[in-house]
Amino acid sequence: MIRKTAAALAVLAALTGPLMADENTIRIGVLTDMSGPFADIVGQGAVESVRLAVSDAGGKVNNKPIEVIFADHQNKPDVALSILRQWYEERGVDVAMEFTTSTVGLAAQALTRSANKVALPLGPATSDLYGAKCSPNSVVWGMDNYAFGNAAPKVVVKRGGDKWFLLVTDYTFGHQLQELVTNLVTSEGGKVVGAVRHPLGTPDFSTYLLQAQSLGANVIAFINSGNDMSTSIKQAREFGLNTKMQFVAPAFQIPNALALGLTVGQGVIVTNSVYWDQSDVTRAFSKRFMEKMKKVPSENQFMAYAAVQHYLKAVGQMKSHTDGKAVVEQMKKMPVSELDFKGRIRKDGRVIYDLNIASVKAPAESSGPFDVYKLTGKVPGDEGFVPEDKTGCTF
Repeated sequence: MIRKTAAALAVLAALTGPLMADENTIRIGVLTDMSGPFADIVGQGAVESVRLAVSDAGGKVNNKPIEVIFADHQNKPDVALSILRQWYEERGVDVAMEFTTSTVGLAAQALTRSANKVALPLGPATSDLYGAKCSPNSVVWGMDNYAFGNAAPKVVVKRGGDKWFLLVTDYTFGHQLQELVTNLVTSEGGKVVGAVRHPLGTPDFSTYLLQAQSLGANVIAFINSGNDMSTSIKQAREFGLNTKMQFVAPAFQIPNALALGLTVGQGVIVTNSVYWDQSDVTRAFSKRFMEKMKKVPSENQFMAYAAVQHYLKAVGQMKSHTDGKAVVEQMKKMPVSELDFKGRIRKDGRVIYDLNIASVKAPAESSGPFDVYKLTGKVPGDEGFVPEDKTGCTF
C-alpha cells in the first residue's frame, strides 16, 4: 500500500507540482507506459530498475542527491511533450528516458535536444533516433528495427524458411520493421508471400491469420509487440499454424513468454539483447529486481538500470551535470560495461552490444517459471545495428 501510494504521488507531482530547478540535485525522469499495452515490458519495472541504479550509486553523485520521478505518457506524443516541457522548465529534470514507442521517442528526443538535456531512449525501435533524426543529446540503448529485422530472420531463412507472411502493427515501428524484414528475406533468397497491418490493441487476429494460411507461408513473422504480440501468437497456435509454419517474433520479450506460457509460446524464435539467466551478473540483478517486482526483468528493464548507471558514472567525471550535450560527450568517451552490456557508444549515440538469438523452450525443457529461453547463437554488435556510415546522422 505504501509503495502504491508513493507511486501515485510521484506521478501526480510529475504532472502537476511545480518545483524550482536545483542545480545541486540530479533529477531523472522516467517517461513510460505505466498502464497500456507495453507496461509489462517497461512501466513500473523500468522505474524500479532506475531506482536500483540510483541506490547502487549511493543515492548521490559528486555530493549531489539523485531524485527519480516518473509519468505515464499514454503512448501519445502530445501527452509526452506536455510532461517533458513541465519537467524541463519547472521540475528541473536533467535526463529523461525510456519513451516506449517510436513516435513518442522521436518527439521526446527533439524536445530534449532543444532544452539541452539528456535523452536515453530504451523502448523506441526506430533507427531514426541515431539516423536521420539523431541528436548530440541522446544515447540510444534500446534494440531497434534494424537489429530486430537483421538477426533472427536471417537465421530462419538459412534454416529453410523461405515463404514469409508478415503480421505488422500499424505505426512507425511496424512499418520500418516490415520493410527491413522484407528486404532481408528477399536478399537471402526467400519471398514475402503476404503482409497485413493491424491497429494497436487488436483483439481478434483470425482474419489475418487465415490469410497467412491460405497463401502457403511456412514462416509467420509477428511484427508487433506487447499485448498484441501475445494475443496474435496465441490465436495463431489455436488455429494450428505452428504445425505448418515457423513463428518468428523479432521484438518478443520475457513478458510475452510469461503471458503466453511455454505450451503456447514454445518454438518462437526471437532476437534478444540480454537474458536474465545468461550469467552470474544477470542472475544477481534479477534476484534484486524480483524482490521488488515478483518477476524477472525484461530486456528494456535491464537497459533502464544500465543506462542510468552509465549516465551517473559520466556525471561523476564532470564538475557540472547541467549541460546535456557535454554529459553525452563524456558518456561516449567511456566504455559500456554495465550488467552484460559490453561495448561502446558511437558518435551517432547508438550503444553497440552483442545480440542473442533465442527460442522459447518447451515445457519439458524448463526448470522453473522464468526459465523460458534457449540461447542458440550470438550476433556481434557491429553486425546487429545499422553501420555507422549508413545511418545518415549529420549533427
